[in-house]
Amino acid sequence: MKQVVLRVEDDALEAFLGMVGLCPQVELVDVDVAAVPCEGAMAVRIRKAIVQLRTEHLLRRKFDYAWLKVAMDSTADMPSFESAQRFLDYLRDELQLDDLPCESSISKMMDAARGQLFNWTFSDTRDAQETIRRNNIVKRFFNLMRGC
Repeated sequence: MKQVVLRVEDDALEAFLGMVGLCPQVELVDVDVAAVPCEGAMAVRIRKAIVQLRTEHLLRRKFDYAWLKVAMDSTADMPSFESAQRFLDYLRDELQLDDLPCESSISKMMDAARGQLFNWTFSDTRDAQETIRRNNIVKRFFNLMRGC
């Protein structure tokens, strides 16, 4: 038998324990309720993911940040932003990122994504390769978020 240590955010603990209870091969050994949650853990993960996207040259165009904003806005456990400017403020002030696009680069493109997350179509292009590229940015972002 192996012991695995996991860190679960407070708001996900009940659901997590429910899933563990469904698996008879898993024994819950301890829950450390005194553990201090990692301050800003989500922000750290988001920052790492964006830095990696930059390193991989996936954010090729300034408007590619719009896909991250729209994806985060549509995901319940991630921060959401009422405007492109608030998103940029978060990236700059909270995540300490630089070399960001201007507000209009993002706001012009936010409404272009249509459909389901990871399978968007875009009103500004009919190019299949560009559609795949944009969806892949979001897929890679979420994969990086899981791996942080």
